[in-house]
Amino acid sequence: MKGGHRPCSRIDSSKTKRTNDTVRKWPRSRLRWLALGGGAAILLLAAGTWLAVSGRASEGREAPEAQAVLEVQATMPFQILIPAYLPKDFVRSVTAIDVKQSGPGGEPMVQLTYATNKGSTLYIQEWVPVNPDKEILAASRPVQTKWGTGWFLRQGEGLIAIWIDIGPLRASIYTSDQTVLTQDHLLAVADSMGPASNRQVFSFVLEPPQLREVEPPPPVEIPVNAEGIQEVDLIVTPGGYSPLRFAVKQGVPVRLTFRQLGRVGCGNELNFPTGPSNTVALKLESPTDKQVIDFTPTQAGEFQFFCAHLMYRGVMTVR
Repeated sequence: MKGGHRPCSRIDSSKTKRTNDTVRKWPRSRLRWLALGGGAAILLLAAGTWLAVSGRASEGREAPEAQAVLEVQATMPFQILIPAYLPKDFVRSVTAIDVKQSGPGGEPMVQLTYATNKGSTLYIQEWVPVNPDKEILAASRPVQTKWGTGWFLRQGEGLIAIWIDIGPLRASIYTSDQTVLTQDHLLAVADSMGPASNRQVFSFVLEPPQLREVEPPPPVEIPVNAEGIQEVDLIVTPGGYSPLRFAVKQGVPVRLTFRQLGRVGCGNELNFPTGPSNTVALKLESPTDKQVIDFTPTQAGEFQFFCAHLMYRGVMTVR
């Protein structure tokens, strides 16, 4: 019995030693694999959650102001547009809608006012211009937009504005707070305009378009008549001067007739350069009045003419 017991005892001792070694070695390895597998599972779960949330965030949602805009639209002769993009600081649910204003030529106009919790505002005015070619955003410069050439105006660190034409509709989009909307983000708002009936709204854009200027249209060439005079009819309208830019020849007499069309405010006063150091002041006393000046340009270059308050501006090029 003892002789048989000792071999069994030795065999059991050896198995116990190997078993103890295995117990000491394998659990750590398994734990490492379990840890790696668990980490991977957590990452996959997190990624899936992010994709799901991201997918829901990127889905368009109806603009909070859309229904109110559609109710007002029933009283307007054109389709009202709203922006698909606005920074999330703007509270769209309390958008103010005003239809009591008139466009530059007396046209029906709607104004949408968007505000932030800090009091910054964005204004969007829309109308169908009677004379689209004669309504110019004074002191602006042409820029590229999704809708074609638009007009951009900056006044120091304050006002920035963009005019765009979408079909027959004209929209003026502007703010006096460049901390809440930069010029590039203002362009993003303009590019995202669309009907309130079907636009889906996002609260942000990752890369707003970059505002780029385009070459201004060439000046209108003024011909020389049979009497050897360059005759210019300069008309001021609620939207600016027509022609806004014109060209005359140096050394050839010019006869300029100044008139107004519509309600022009301070546009009835004109400061016009007849030479490098000489400016003539003209004033229209009534809508039917006209003023005529004769001069001969003696120096080539570009000369700016403007109203008394610099709200209306134009350029005469002397070749």
